[in-house]
Amino acid sequence: MIIYRTAKSFDAAKLAALSIEVWLHTYAKAGISTVFAEYVLQRFTPQYFEQMIADGAKQIILAEQDDHLLGYIVIDYQATLPESLHALTTATEISTLYVRVRHGGNGIGSALMQQAREAVIGRTIGHIWLSVLHDNYPALNFYRQQGFQRQGSIWFELPGERHENYVLIQPVLPA
Repeated sequence: MIIYRTAKSFDAAKLAALSIEVWLHTYAKAGISTVFAEYVLQRFTPQYFEQMIADGAKQIILAEQDDHLLGYIVIDYQATLPESLHALTTATEISTLYVRVRHGGNGIGSALMQQAREAVIGRTIGHIWLSVLHDNYPALNFYRQQGFQRQGSIWFELPGERHENYVLIQPVLPA
């Protein structure tokens, strides 16, 4: 049985490992470059997740089965709105939704998204937004099925590289 719960500091190592796995699967289509390797090894550390959990500005909800991490979602309540969303008065970002590839298609992503919607509803937030790699077609299809619509683009930048990410938005509706 899959359980959904808020992340604790002892989850940090599992969050780091899953993040590296999913991020590389998504971005490193041609293989793992030095830029990608350095990024994931510097960014996705247990300390990074411990700090995020301790800070409290972001909420991490896990999907686990038998104490094994299958996926997670991060709600960033203090994210800066991209330019294409400046007209909104209240919005929060889903900064990460990662599910292990081998566990995709089992409803975990949908359940995590529902957990995030329920967390956001009580906070008088009008919209949820996120960004997704422009050619990540499985993710784009998933978000479209979840009711998100494209609202511009932003760029994810690494040394010497730019990657277009589509900005997607959805009104927060009661469950």
